Order: sequence, then structure tokens, then C-alpha cells
Amino acid sequence: MEVIVLFKFRIWTVLLAIISAILLGLSAKYKGINAFVYTELINKFVREKMSVTSNKTALPISEIILIIIVIMLLIVFINFIRNLFSPKKWIVYVARLFWGTFNIFSILLFIYIVVFGLNYQTPTLGDELVQKYNTRFSTNVNVNIDSSKRMDLFKQLSEKASESKKVFVSSEKKYFDNLDEMYLQAEVGYNVISEAFPKLSGKYSRPKESLSNDMLNYFGLDGTYSMLMNEIVINTSIPKEYMPFILCKYMAYQRGVAREDEASFYAYLSCINNPDIRFKYAGYLAMTEMIIESLRSNDKIDFNLSFNTLDKEIKSDILKFEAYKGDFGSGKKITYGYKFYFKRINGDVRVDSVANQATNLVSIYYSLFPTV
Repeated sequence: MEVIVLFKFRIWTVLLAIISAILLGLSAKYKGINAFVYTELINKFVREKMSVTSNKTALPISEIILIIIVIMLLIVFINFIRNLFSPKKWIVYVARLFWGTFNIFSILLFIYIVVFGLNYQTPTLGDELVQKYNTRFSTNVNVNIDSSKRMDLFKQLSEKASESKKVFVSSEKKYFDNLDEMYLQAEVGYNVISEAFPKLSGKYSRPKESLSNDMLNYFGLDGTYSMLMNEIVINTSIPKEYMPFILCKYMAYQRGVAREDEASFYAYLSCINNPDIRFKYAGYLAMTEMIIESLRSNDKIDFNLSFNTLDKEIKSDILKFEAYKGDFGSGKKITYGYKFYFKRINGDVRVDSVANQATNLVSIYYSLFPTV
């Protein structure tokens, strides 16, 4: 009976849609206020409480919910086709389907806004870093990133990657085999950088292994983040050299970071500030790979120069990660298309790659704070 009610006109769902639209409009107009009131206070409280629920089971709740939703959508589709061939019922069915779709959309939109959605309506991290620097030192600095800065950054981080690789080899440590152990160490890095970025503090649910790495590989996913449960699920077939960085990236989503380039930036910082050499290496390695990808799309000459001058072991690990991505299935096109339109719906209209965006953020950071 409760489900049938949703397939009729209901004023409260119309009001929910209006409230959601008003909240989106206000947050887009007052991004600074929204970042403080919503992201750092209200939404942080909600995310921490959702994490308590997610932590009660080792099963990836988000993947189980997704399976149920797919089954329900199939049932709806089958019923829709069946009712099209019933002349006496299809008009009524279409009307119910319209109101059912509208009502469910209104409810989901409101839930999305409460649990995560307004985190997109915040100042971009690049602008925030420059603004904080100018406020602190009473200047009017503006940082422009070009190929020269990218090459300087490449030289700096590739050298750091080589150094940390040598330290890792000499330490005789092994790469992480246990996701929980890796997570506990990852929290150390986040605790360090949360002193400079307080919004990254907090206690959140542990990461979970996917029910099917093959399915994630088919759709080109290193992992998934569930806004509803504030739960992260990791693809454990990722090369172990990169795994700490990928884990830290998804942990950033748990902390209210909505944009992928910003999540990558915080993952990089948390890795290189982690006392564990495996995290340091993963951070330098992953960002070096992103810089190379950025150079590939911006300057072929600089790309060839940078790649050919790489340390042999670093190059080998980067090629290992590219081989992993090369095994992604055709479902990656669906994932990329979804990300493309989802970002634009949320106001992020940038067209350059995430690698380019993350490289720009790190370049801005080191341009402002070169001794960090």
C-alpha cells in the first residue's frame, strides 16, 4: 500500500522538489557560507553517523542495494512493456508511472542534498588555496600553470618517487595485503594533514572489498563511494604499488570532498605526509603518473622527454598501472559518460582531464608553498 501511494500525485513530494531547488540555488550563490555551514558542520555530522551504520557489517551494503535497485528497475520495465499491450490499462499506467517517477526523484534528490549533494557547491580548492595565501600574506598573487611548471613538478616528484622507491626496497617491507591494516595506516596520514585542512578530520567507516572486482574492472572503476551509506568499496585488483593512494582518494570522498581532482590532491598530501614509506611511494608514484598523463594531453614533446628520463623501476610501476587500466571493459564508456554528465549537473563544467586538474592543484600548492 505504501508503495502504491508513491504512484499518485502527492503535494509533499512537490514541496520536497521545491525545497531542494531552493537549497541548491542558495548554496550555489553563497558557496563560502555553504562550505562552512553544510560541508564542515551539518553534512560532516550526517556522514559520521552514516559511517556508524556502515561499520556494523563487513559486507559492502552499497553493492547489495545496487543489486536490489537493478532488479526493481527490471521489474518496472517488464511491467511497462506488458501494460503497453493492454489498451484499457496503459494510459492509467503511464500516468502512474509519471507520478511515481516524479515522486521517487523528488525524494532521492532531497536525500542526495542532505547526505552529500551540496558539497559540490563550495569554492574550488585552487581558488581557496590562492585566497588563503593572499589573505595570510596580504598579497594579490595569481598562479598560472603552464608546461614549464608541469615539467618542473615532474622533475621534483619523479626524483621523490625514485628516492622513496629505494628506501622502500632497502626497508625490506612488503606491500599491504590486508585492507584493514592499510586503512589504519592511511588514517595516520589524514590525521597529519587535517591540521592544515580541518574539514578532513573525523572518524569514518572502514573500506570494504568489492563483491566482484571483475565487475568493477568492466566498468573501469578503482572503487566506489556510496553517498547514502558514506561507504567506500575498493577494487583489490589494483596494483599494490598504487593501492594506498587509491584508498586515500576514496577516503577523501568520505570526508565531504566532491570533486575528483581535489580528492586526488588530498590523497597525494596524505600519502607523502604518512610516515610509512609505502604510502610515500604510492603518493609520489601516482602523482608522477598523473603529471605524465597531463603532459601527454598538453605537450607531446614534454611527454616523451619526461617518460624517457624516468627511473627504470618507476617507469615499470607506471606501465604496470597502465596495463591494469588497459584491462578495463567496455563498460568504462558508461562510467565516463555518467561522470561527465553528473559533474555538469552539479555545476562542474571543466572539460580537461582529472589528471590535468590534479596536476594543476599540486602545481598551485607548491608554487605558493615551495618549502612544504
